[in-house]
Amino acid sequence: MPVDMKCMIASTFAQMAQKKPIDKITVKDLVEQCGISRQAFYYHFQDILEVMEWSIRQMIENALQNSLQAETPQKSIAEFINIAVKHEDLLFRLLSSQRRAQVERIFVEAMRSSIQQILYSKKPDLGISRQNLEVALSFYAYGIAGVIFENCKNKSLQVE
Repeated sequence: MPVDMKCMIASTFAQMAQKKPIDKITVKDLVEQCGISRQAFYYHFQDILEVMEWSIRQMIENALQNSLQAETPQKSIAEFINIAVKHEDLLFRLLSSQRRAQVERIFVEAMRSSIQQILYSKKPDLGISRQNLEVALSFYAYGIAGVIFENCKNKSLQVE
């Protein structure tokens, strides 16, 4: 059975992040831990930031798939909180790193894209202008992400 190299690299990164500050994890450390060559790493990712970005997007994509099955908007949003709770330690470490601004941007962009997909799948014709939709998407993406970040920082995320 073939190994999904991206998943393996991202999973190894997450494991390493449990033991070592994220800012101290290098490509060299990661390839040694994975048992792969630098070329294999660079075939899949440009750098550590891209590993983080891919991991965050995968996390949010999993929440999106579950939220599309939810019966109500509240349950859809709860799926994102559930994923954040599941990965709370990693999120906390990402947000505590020197790359916090990049992590926040990546998370908000992925959240915005997910909210847009949820809206279009549940109600394709929203009846609002494109400009108002863009404002609403940004508002909700920043709002949800901000609540998750704040509660992650305080270690107070809970599944309901």
